[in-house]
Amino acid sequence: MSQHGFVAIHLGAGCHSSKSEAIYKKLCKITCEKGAALLQEGKSALDVACELVSILEDSPLTNAGYGSNLTESGEVECDAGIMLSLKHQRNTRFGAVSSLKSIKNPIMVVKEIILYQNEPRLLGRTPPLVLVGEGASDFAKHRGLNLVHNSTLISDKAMRKYKKYKERLEVSRKAFSSGLKITVQPNPSQDTVGVICIDTNGDIASASSSGGIAMKLPGRVGQVPVYGCGCWAQHSSSGGVAVSTSGCGEQLIQTTLAKKLGQTILERGDPAFHLKELMCNEFIHSEILSDDVYDRMGGVLVAYYSEDSIDFSMAFTTESMVVGFMSTNHEKAIVRVSRNTSLATPTNANNSSHSSRLTMEGFIVKLIN
Repeated sequence: MSQHGFVAIHLGAGCHSSKSEAIYKKLCKITCEKGAALLQEGKSALDVACELVSILEDSPLTNAGYGSNLTESGEVECDAGIMLSLKHQRNTRFGAVSSLKSIKNPIMVVKEIILYQNEPRLLGRTPPLVLVGEGASDFAKHRGLNLVHNSTLISDKAMRKYKKYKERLEVSRKAFSSGLKITVQPNPSQDTVGVICIDTNGDIASASSSGGIAMKLPGRVGQVPVYGCGCWAQHSSSGGVAVSTSGCGEQLIQTTLAKKLGQTILERGDPAFHLKELMCNEFIHSEILSDDVYDRMGGVLVAYYSEDSIDFSMAFTTESMVVGFMSTNHEKAIVRVSRNTSLATPTNANNSSHSSRLTMEGFIVKLIN
């Protein structure tokens, strides 16, 4: 018997135009098939996850790398993160960057952080988990990555969106200064990207990259580079789990959703049951978020891995989520643009000022011939 590898990707939990559905699916298909091919060549989970995130970062369709949302000052600032779990060594690695302005593929800086953690500790210095801003750019340059001018990362689409929201922001500020009440939901368009990869050795990598919310304050940090919030990967004696999140970064950070999902499912199994339970109890109904008057905006991918199969699920509270996955024993990728078509209904009897709906889908993928 031979074990196969597995890749899954998402293009974010948010609002994806039905007019662009075909090109979202094409991007997912191409990326998944590239990942399966690399796994068949014997590439590691870390290498494949970073390669696939780079493909997504290069696409103007996504809010990561080139084409990212712009800050209030009109610049690209990117976050990226990776968690790696090695099956036979039973240990994990985590690395991340935030507020990165001068790198085309932020995920490749994170890969260098992971590799740097395995190098000798000169003077006994503990290697970093997270680097930010100029420090991250300087590290990238030192590791041989090319720096680019920030303007080369700005797409026409991102600039049009920036000008539109800049105007709206000024109108809102004037209204607020005049004493008018402002009640506007956050923009649901997220398009953060994530990749889960399990290689033929059983090693797991979960990687994410994001340009953050439109018109964010310079220096704002989303969930992607925060440990236990943007991604999770871990093994136990019986299997492994990977989680990738998308949505409102502040809500995902406050609830540490990725870690809670990963550890609970790894310990208790039954991924579909615990995914639904935790999304409802620890996110939608979270007491920590009880003062947040806005809708819960979040989406997750979960891959629960055993020796012969993967229980793969997605769950989201937003309007849509774009997902693709493929095993190396598949001939083609499976791609979904899943939409939440239910009517909005209050999900918290103690707080009817916001509403969230949960949509879930699940698949079983065989890994053994």
